[in-house]
Amino acid sequence: MNLKDIHKRVIRRQDVPANWDAFPDFKKATYRYIGTMASTETKIPPVLMESDISLGIIEAGPGPQARLHDHEIEEIFMPLEGMWEFFWGPNGEERATLGPLDVITVPPGVLRGFNNVGAGTGRLLVLHSSAEAEGAAFDKKENLSNVTDTNNHRNA
Repeated sequence: MNLKDIHKRVIRRQDVPANWDAFPDFKKATYRYIGTMASTETKIPPVLMESDISLGIIEAGPGPQARLHDHEIEEIFMPLEGMWEFFWGPNGEERATLGPLDVITVPPGVLRGFNNVGAGTGRLLVLHSSAEAEGAAFDKKENLSNVTDTNNHRNA
């Protein structure tokens, strides 16, 4: 690669539109900088696909943001703003609450989900170990006793 070509890989925040349809189950904006971020929605494509990873930001108000699901890739989360609760396991029974600049990494095949448990809008950096990760496989369970009651319903 020509060193001048690196300029084509610079991504400015103002060049990354909010995608409110990438994950229609919940009301959140997804900013796809690099790769698909495991969304099959194509109306607003990622800015850059020529990479081995997927990187983006989720911006959302308080409440549930992702019900139990898994991926065939590793998923890494770092809250940038706000407090986020992550839950994982067959019934979401394991939990950790993370604040700004904390990190959780979830291996492939582990059911996981997350909620914004802060008082206002939160921002969550998401990194996938593949730029072309396929959509999430959502768990079919509707009434999970160990997961936030509203976790399986769209945040109005």
